[in-house]
Amino acid sequence: MTEFNEAQSTNDYLTGELISARQANDILVENNRRLERLLVKAIRDLQDAGRLLDALSNSVNDLTNLVTGPVVKR
Repeated sequence: MTEFNEAQSTNDYLTGELISARQANDILVENNRRLERLLVKAIRDLQDAGRLLDALSNSVNDLTNLVTGPVVKR
């Protein structure tokens, strides 16, 4: 009959759990890096969109002023 070694069994269990936790942590760290890159890209895209909207607004204002400008009588 084999003798049960509680200390060794506990150590084996905890070692396995530590390995699993480290693997999960590595996955989370990589996912966080990926999310950070995506957020930086999204911020840049939003800044670009803001600049484009400003340019569009200016163009619309220019067109409006052109169309509704003073009428020249001849």
